Amino acid sequence: MRIRPNILDILELSKEIISNEFDDNSFDNRRYETLMMANAITIATRQLKIGDGPERKEFKKLLNLINPLASPKASIGDRLADLYSHVCLEIRKGNFDPDKINHNELRNILDEAALQLVMEYNPKYLEGK
Repeated sequence: MRIRPNILDILELSKEIISNEFDDNSFDNRRYETLMMANAITIATRQLKIGDGPERKEFKKLLNLINPLASPKASIGDRLADLYSHVCLEIRKGNFDPDKINHNELRNILDEAALQLVMEYNPKYLEGK
């Protein structure tokens, strides 16, 4: 599941700030903000290149694990968020404790999701691994 805000929000905010608040001398005065926007744009670019395939894969695995009623929400991100809410409730009930049958399956799903997020947000971290 991707961290919010979504790609378009990141790009629109960066565009608005660059258009309205920056001039030729801004980089030195606002170096931190400039680098943060550049990083946000880089993340958004990676997410656009990757597409929603990883989220769809994660959704299918969680749905197979939990098997709740289908969500009426349209976007994969919203449906995935609903599934994670359900998973959290089940974790609190102890249904995914280490001695339970689906513990390892959920752990694998979460490991893959975390790896996907690192590939999108900080791929340099994985270069030495």
